[in-house]
Amino acid sequence: MLDGSPCDSALTTQQLETFLGEPSPGKPSTDALGTACDWHSTTGSGAGFSIGYQTKSDQGISLSFQSVKPKADRWLVLDPIDGYPAIGYANNVGAPKPDDKLACVVVVGISDQLAYSVSLTLGDKAYREGKDSCDAGRSVAAEVLKNLKGRA
Repeated sequence: MLDGSPCDSALTTQQLETFLGEPSPGKPSTDALGTACDWHSTTGSGAGFSIGYQTKSDQGISLSFQSVKPKADRWLVLDPIDGYPAIGYANNVGAPKPDDKLACVVVVGISDQLAYSVSLTLGDKAYREGKDSCDAGRSVAAEVLKNLKGRA
């Protein structure tokens, strides 16, 4: 389900435009957990996100519970996405205030061994309106799941 690059399969062009307005082309990368893709709004709003397919750890969402939860400034167990467990977290180092909701990482476990993540930063307008980046990240993650299930 998580094969290939998120640049090619995570979101459609229409979905990217819904979330970012005028999205940049996806920028692929690879890290210790797997493949990832970064997009940002080209309008200068500061909005953007990275989607990562966590295929290399073989620990699924439990990796976040073990390695991130103990040191996260913000940790949320989110409502499941179509039956799959989801969490949101933030490390607000350097944020204007400790409860800042500008950025959030949402991780969705799709099996005991596999997970994917959405690391999202709100745009200026959404941030000023008091929107929560974890809510926005969950919305992006839900669309990614629909697309992944459509490929399976």
